[in-house]
Amino acid sequence: MNCPICSANLVPLSDARFGYCSADKLVVNLAYQPVKYEEDYFNKEYKNQYGRTYTADRQAILERNRIRFEQVKAFFSAKTHPQLLEVGSAAGYFLKIMQEEEFTVRGWEISDTMAKYANARGLKTTKQDFLKGAKAHAKLKKQPYDVLAMFYVLEHLADQKEVWQQFQRLVRPGGFLLIALPSAAGPTFRFHRKKWYETHPIDHAVDYTPAGLKAVGARFGFALRAAFSEGKHPSRFPLGGLSFMQRLYLKALDRAAISDTIFAVLERAS
Repeated sequence: MNCPICSANLVPLSDARFGYCSADKLVVNLAYQPVKYEEDYFNKEYKNQYGRTYTADRQAILERNRIRFEQVKAFFSAKTHPQLLEVGSAAGYFLKIMQEEEFTVRGWEISDTMAKYANARGLKTTKQDFLKGAKAHAKLKKQPYDVLAMFYVLEHLADQKEVWQQFQRLVRPGGFLLIALPSAAGPTFRFHRKKWYETHPIDHAVDYTPAGLKAVGARFGFALRAAFSEGKHPSRFPLGGLSFMQRLYLKALDRAAISDTIFAVLERAS
C-alpha cells in the first residue's frame, strides 16, 4: 500500500491494518471504513466516549475553544483576518466565541441536527459535506477565507491529498489553517501500542504527528507555525501515576505537542 498523499510505499506496522509513511510521518489506517455522522454520533456515540452528549458537554467544549482562541490570537485578529470558516462546526461553539471576538463566521456541518441547532442560535451554518462544499465554492468562484478551522474532522477523510488541495483553494495566501486532531506522536501510540491498535476508530483514515503536519503542510504551501497539546493526560506516560512525574509531564505537555490530541496553526504562504 502507498501513502495517500505522496504515494510512497508504507512501512508495515506490527498490526497489519496500519502502515507508516516515513516521508510524511503519518500512520495510515488500511482498514478504514467511513461512518455516517448524524444525530446518533452527537448523542449516543459521543456520550459513550465522554460520558455525556455533545450539547451537554457544552461548557467543556467552550473552554477548550477559548483556549484555542488564546493560542491563535498572537497570529491574527478580526482586523487582519475577519472571514472565518469552520468545517465540522457541530453546534457552533467555536463559531460563537469567534463571533464574539468580531470575526465574520460561517460553519459547514454534515449533521442536519447540529446545523439547525447552530442556526437557531444565530450562527450561520450550512449542512455541508466538506469536499462537495469546497468544490461548489470553487465553481462559484467565491473568495477564499482568511481562516479555516477544522477540529477532529481531517482524520475522518479518506482522500487526504484532495483535502489539502481544497485547503489551498479555501484559504487565501497569508491566511491560516487551524487543525485539531489525534496524534500518533502521543503517549498511547508510543508506549501503549497494543491499546492504540485495539481502540483505534475504524473511521479514522490517517493519524498525523506534528512533524507530519509540517511535512504535509509544506507540500501544499502551508507552514506549521505552532502546535499545542490538547488532551493532557500525564498518567499515559511511563511512571505517570507518580505525583512528581505528573508535574513534570504536565510541564512538558504545556511546552510541546506530545499529547494524544493536538492543535496546530498553519499559515498559507503569501
